[in-house]
Amino acid sequence: MTSTRREFIKSVGIAAASLVLLRCSALSSQDSSPSGRLRGAWLQLDWLALQSKDDWERGEKARQELAAQHRAALDELVDAGELSSEVADEVQAAFDAAAYHIYRSNAPITCYEPMIVDYAPVSSDQLTQQAELLTQMAEKGELDPATVSKARAALERDIAFLSLSPDERQALYDQLIQAANQGAAVPPFDQLELEITPQAAEAARFLLELLLKE
Repeated sequence: MTSTRREFIKSVGIAAASLVLLRCSALSSQDSSPSGRLRGAWLQLDWLALQSKDDWERGEKARQELAAQHRAALDELVDAGELSSEVADEVQAAFDAAAYHIYRSNAPITCYEPMIVDYAPVSSDQLTQQAELLTQMAEKGELDPATVSKARAALERDIAFLSLSPDERQALYDQLIQAANQGAAVPPFDQLELEITPQAAEAARFLLELLLKE
C-alpha cells in the first residue's frame, strides 16, 4: 500500500469507512467460491487499516478474522486438490505478513522494534504494494506484461523470505551482522540472495493470478 493512500485511509471519516465496508460486502456476495473469498480477503486490507485506526484491539480482532477467513478458503482449495498444502502455507504466510504490516502501520501502537538487521517490514510493505498494484491493474484492465513480470519476481522474493523459519531467518541475520562487523555493507532487501524454492515460485504464480482476476 502506497504511503499516499495510507495517509488517505488515516484521514477518512465514518462515511468513507462505510463505503469501504459496503465495497467489501459487495465483493463477498459476488463470488462466494474459495478463490473468490481468498481474493476478497486481500481486497479487504483497506478495511483492516480502517479498523486498526485509533483502536489497536479492534484492529487486531479484524486482522485475526481476515487471517482465519483466508486460511479457511485456502484449506478448501487444498481439500479440492486445486492447491498443495505446502503452497497454501506459503500463500498464508504472505497474507499474514501483509495483514500484520497493515495493522501495525495504522494502529496507535509503537513502530516495529528496531533491530540491527530486519527485512520483515520492508518485505511486507513491498508485498502489500505489489498486491495493491495487481488489483488496480485488474480493475482497470491494464495488464502490462513487463509490470506483471516484475510483480511476480517481487512476490517470489517476498514469499521466499517470509517462508523462512525463525531459525533460518536468525541465521541469515547473524551471517549479515558478522559480515558487517568485518566491514561489509548490509545489503538492501532487493539485493539479498534468497533461494526461490518451487513452492515459493508456485505460491507467487497462484497469488499473481488470484489478484489479477477481475
